[in-house]
Amino acid sequence: MIVNETTETAPTGAAPTAPVKEATRAAGPEAAPRDRLRYLTASGVAVWGAQIGQMAVPLTAVTALHAGASGTSLLRTALTAPFVVLGLPVGAWLDRVRRRPVMIGADLVRAAVLLTVPLAAWTGHLTMAQLVAVVLVQGVATVFFDLATQSFVKDLAPGARLAHTNARLATITQTALIAGPPLAGWAAGLLSAPTVLLFMAGGYLWSAGWLSTLSVREHPAGGAARRPLVREIAEGVAFVARQPVLRTVVLAGSLVNIGIAGVMTLLPVLALTRLGWSQGHLGTFLGAGGLGGLAGAASAVRLTARFGAGRAVLLLGVAVAPLAVTLPLLGRPVPGPVAALGWALVMLKVGFDAVVMTTFRQQVTPPGLLARVNGTMRVLFSGAVALGAASAGALAAAVGLRWALAGSAACLACVWIPIAFSPLRRMTVLTTEKGF
Repeated sequence: MIVNETTETAPTGAAPTAPVKEATRAAGPEAAPRDRLRYLTASGVAVWGAQIGQMAVPLTAVTALHAGASGTSLLRTALTAPFVVLGLPVGAWLDRVRRRPVMIGADLVRAAVLLTVPLAAWTGHLTMAQLVAVVLVQGVATVFFDLATQSFVKDLAPGARLAHTNARLATITQTALIAGPPLAGWAAGLLSAPTVLLFMAGGYLWSAGWLSTLSVREHPAGGAARRPLVREIAEGVAFVARQPVLRTVVLAGSLVNIGIAGVMTLLPVLALTRLGWSQGHLGTFLGAGGLGGLAGAASAVRLTARFGAGRAVLLLGVAVAPLAVTLPLLGRPVPGPVAALGWALVMLKVGFDAVVMTTFRQQVTPPGLLARVNGTMRVLFSGAVALGAASAGALAAAVGLRWALAGSAACLACVWIPIAFSPLRRMTVLTTEKGF
């Protein structure tokens, strides 16, 4: 049970205040670093599990149920749709409650529903309806976990420690986003996709256990300062809509998410059913993209220092745009290694943008609006993922798998266009003193 405590204002009858402060001062140097390490470890396991699941569940559908593009599209849409529907109200509600119990509950729910998939697969009772239901529940639980994380970290790492902890959390998240799908492909090739989901369930249980050991005290917003949720949500949405840099970030990021979602929906079907690849071969291909994404994230500071942040985003986007064409031509006529190199360079741009665009967003957003702007962005980007997955499946059914993959690749190739016609192309990354 978490005790809600504030030390800034003493309650009526202030005699107990001094012992509380003394205990905090005595325990702080030892307990706080331990709590932050445990939190980062637990959150990292949960984030990695969510990203691995985005590939392991479709692989289960393809290998165990012989699902096609429409089936994998439905699964990816079901995973992201909860963010579109619930992201804004859940984000605002979480500012009013203690977040650690929400995170633990979300981990337990995700573990429980995932366990049903390998059990059903091994007994021969797995159906597409069950997979869709599991993915929907997973998506809802992930909404609560991810948005709770963004609020909980403020109590975990107050003051000067916040930026350092956020940086570590962002590194874990970005690495999982890039490396999770290829790892799922390799693991599925070695163990089978349902077995990977069994290990994921164990990871969620482990995350919940570590979160339960934290001693940090949370500080939800006081009731007196509350305003209607609808009004607070509307302020964040309105700021994003009228701020030109944020509008560009939304357009460019949405194109990336639509393209990536389409590729991740269609590529397993093309590789496993049309080209005869193994799951390990698919994992190696996706791993090339993972390495490219990590290289882009790691080189972001150096490239922005050399060319300017906005100019580097534009020039890199124009340079890699033609390489996206290799994806729909994979295997015919473009050989797998050549397409893998093209995919790696496309993902290098995605990893670079993930760092720079986030910095732009922080620079132009006032601190009092940052959380709501982040929530608004998350909803919009999740909607783009759902749109990309759904449209990819529909196009594959209407015009064929490769033409649908070409549409997804075109989105990745056109990311530079909204940047070229916006103020973002002239922006620079601010120094630490001026940024957030």
